[in-house]
Amino acid sequence: MTLSPDADVEATWQRNHSSGSGGLSAERQLRVRRVLTNSNLDHVGDKINEKALYQLLKHVKIDPDGGILNLVDNPMGQKSKVPALTKNSLQTVEAVFAAFRTVSNPAAMIFTSSRMLHRQLYDADGVEHLRRELSRLRMGHRIVEFSFIGANLMELSLAVGCILLTLYHVFKIFCHKENVPPVTAICQDAASEKLVSDSPCQKGANVQIGEVNPRYLSEAEFWLADLPRLQNLSCLRLLAYAHPNLLEKRRKQFCNGNDMARAILEGFLSCKDQYLTDAQLAEEVAKVIVQSDGLEHTDDYVEELCSLNPSQALCKLQVYKNEGRLKSDEQHNPKILDRVCRLNLFLFGELICFGMLVTICFMLGTLEFFHKICRCSLILTDPTAPMMTCALFFLLFLNQALGIMHIGWLLRWRVETFIFGGTDAVVSTEEKHIMQMYLGELVERIWGLKVLNGFQKLTILLGLNDDDLQQLVVEESDAKAAVIASIRKYMDKRGLSSGFNAALTYAVAG
Repeated sequence: MTLSPDADVEATWQRNHSSGSGGLSAERQLRVRRVLTNSNLDHVGDKINEKALYQLLKHVKIDPDGGILNLVDNPMGQKSKVPALTKNSLQTVEAVFAAFRTVSNPAAMIFTSSRMLHRQLYDADGVEHLRRELSRLRMGHRIVEFSFIGANLMELSLAVGCILLTLYHVFKIFCHKENVPPVTAICQDAASEKLVSDSPCQKGANVQIGEVNPRYLSEAEFWLADLPRLQNLSCLRLLAYAHPNLLEKRRKQFCNGNDMARAILEGFLSCKDQYLTDAQLAEEVAKVIVQSDGLEHTDDYVEELCSLNPSQALCKLQVYKNEGRLKSDEQHNPKILDRVCRLNLFLFGELICFGMLVTICFMLGTLEFFHKICRCSLILTDPTAPMMTCALFFLLFLNQALGIMHIGWLLRWRVETFIFGGTDAVVSTEEKHIMQMYLGELVERIWGLKVLNGFQKLTILLGLNDDDLQQLVVEESDAKAAVIASIRKYMDKRGLSSGFNAALTYAVAG
């Protein structure tokens, strides 16, 4: 990502001064010096530090390049994060099992749903057989029959659609494969420095996006989205969208009120071509409000105005316009504020659509859950059904039930939102584009590592999770280790440590 004419110099400076990317940090230099000179360690104090919480949170530092520059074959004075991505035996087994689920789950979905549809729609006594089966469960109603047929058709369509989407990304990978230049360390460093984005005191958005090779963008989509989706794909996943604890997060992702308000503010300030940030828009609105009041305001009030988001700033301007207190300059366009009523109507319609979407997802997910339970009961109680068929259908239902809420995706989504979403905990379209570029660059780096064999690279890509992203992005500090050591000493002296863990430690270490 190129930020300015001096972006290359600035990115190089950040790389050299990053504790994880460039030369040895002060803490690491001190640790190395103690080892080489055989110096004694500084022991922790007898009292717990009153600022332990502050020091514990102070250690959190984000690597400016997201750990990309630390994925190197030969560290040469910098900390390599390749071991953080390398999977152990258990994680390797999990990756292999994930690959098995990726293939078996959609294949079983297509086989079972297509077989049931063929039997129900094309056999002479298919509908009558379905009616007799439902009568065993005291649900021999025509509506239930159509619901079963619709659930099978929905399951088959979902499996085929997701497989076609995955194959489309595979096709894009092979289309761009011939255009991939030779990967060298210099090329990797130059491409990774595009991801370093820290250019202070910019007026507007003068950031120019450097493109990552489209092949690796498609690969990131394939490894990190398509394959995890296929592992426990089913219509039961619709229930996850209607989960009560995630409704507010879904609503913030669904709504575009701030984007619409930003467009109206840009029209009012006549600055659409300047691409101002939200903070800069709020600052311009604060200037208009202060000039309209014609009074001296306290710094706290001005700071409150500057901290408004686009929707709040637009509401503030609308209030001043309705009260006749708005004083605008010639470069302003107060007539565009009349479109706020359109925005309110749009937000109301957006809320209605979100409620309808949640309701539809809940109803379809509930229908599929009801269908799977009834189908599993019918198969398990059918004396003519082979034991292998019963076991396979039960395992398929169990796998899909475990994946109603995809825990791995949810944990990684939480870390990605923390890193890229900012204080509002919402990943905007622009932030999502940056995140996709970062993941594409990460996939390219993993494939370019020569210290790993092909199987290790596959296990990393199949098992890339929230822990891997956190280890890449977050830089560790010795200050945290010192605080933890002092707290452990304090807890041991006060008897606050876990008795069971203490007994285990004594039994093992004496």
